[in-house]
Amino acid sequence: MRPESKYPRICLLTNSFHPVIGGGETHALLLCREWLKRGASVFVMTRRITSDLKREENTDGLTIRRLSPSGFRQFGKYLMIIPTYLELLQRRNEYDVIYVCGLRTAGLPATMAALRLGKTCILRSESRGEFSGDFIWNSPDPAIRKTSLKPLIRVYLKWRNKILMKAAGFISISRDIQNEFNNAGIPTSKNNLIYNGIDTGSFEPAENDLRKKRRKEFNLPLDKKLFAYSGKLNKGKGLEMLLRVWKKLAGERKDCHLVLIGGGGEQFLSCEQELRDFASREELQESVTFAGFQTEMNKYLQAVDFFVFPSESEALSIALLEAQSCGLPCLVSDITGNRDIIENNVNGRLIPVKDEPAWLEIMKNALNSPDSYNVLGQKARANVIQRFSIATVADKHLALFRSLDSATGNRTT
Repeated sequence: MRPESKYPRICLLTNSFHPVIGGGETHALLLCREWLKRGASVFVMTRRITSDLKREENTDGLTIRRLSPSGFRQFGKYLMIIPTYLELLQRRNEYDVIYVCGLRTAGLPATMAALRLGKTCILRSESRGEFSGDFIWNSPDPAIRKTSLKPLIRVYLKWRNKILMKAAGFISISRDIQNEFNNAGIPTSKNNLIYNGIDTGSFEPAENDLRKKRRKEFNLPLDKKLFAYSGKLNKGKGLEMLLRVWKKLAGERKDCHLVLIGGGGEQFLSCEQELRDFASREELQESVTFAGFQTEMNKYLQAVDFFVFPSESEALSIALLEAQSCGLPCLVSDITGNRDIIENNVNGRLIPVKDEPAWLEIMKNALNSPDSYNVLGQKARANVIQRFSIATVADKHLALFRSLDSATGNRTT
């Protein structure tokens, strides 16, 4: 007989977790912290992406268990499927709910284990196309899009999705993903829309004195307007286009500077080196800073004036929410995930994807009319506080977990 509790015990399963830096990793960590504050029992099961990471550790009351294999940057998540299934079976008495953040690969062993053990499994897509296969068919990498293995992949996805459909519930982090699930035949009763959330207390606007202090801390120009992008320097993020636009803008204006916060590192879709090569070749070193991965993103955002996010495809961007929470005027691509956050000309600017003249014009407008754009930033902050607070998002998760776990028959409340 399991001990009674207000909440079911949670195993959060994800391919990548803290200290790896990324929007999904940050969001998962924030959720776990909020659940622990509320007295819920939760542990994390993830992949040991690099061999220097401990197989098991406890951070502020949160147990993190990392499974093999290490390395294999492209296929490591697939090689984790069998170890995950076996680990879930072995630890069956430690959890009631398996919450999968990123169903592309982890969803399969989680659903199979839940079905075998009578547990509650809830699947969440971290990005568009994880269920439909769009991550293959519309990949930003041409080699993946044109793979000769498409027939086999279609067979695998059909088989996988037939199993995933048996999960107790699904979480959509954007309306676009909600539509993807609906189009795949997932019942609306199983399809729950819960947006990402952030810590609005950590990401706060900065007045002029604090902004200058932050610029000195990070050795950024004191006398220029700073545009910043934060996130992975990967293909599909629109960064190649952004640098082409920046070349034109920096050629006309000497009062601005671009900061790219993040990196590509060993990621399969990384384009970091190509971006650095372009900046060097076009002699943009004086107007572009590659800041690398940062652990204090809130402080970095407090140093800048505008946020740019030209991504070609996005579910619901944590980086964009963080920038809005800091009260930054946000210039973003007009894609479905961004439309869930931004209302054009109300709390940000939506710009056509890959439209270089439009991006150039609006970035010039921001420089020429900073006061009107600051109003957008103020409304952005209010929007995030109202709709995307991590505390509210965590409570919505727990309410869903209780409801689905009771329906599965795992718990008497």
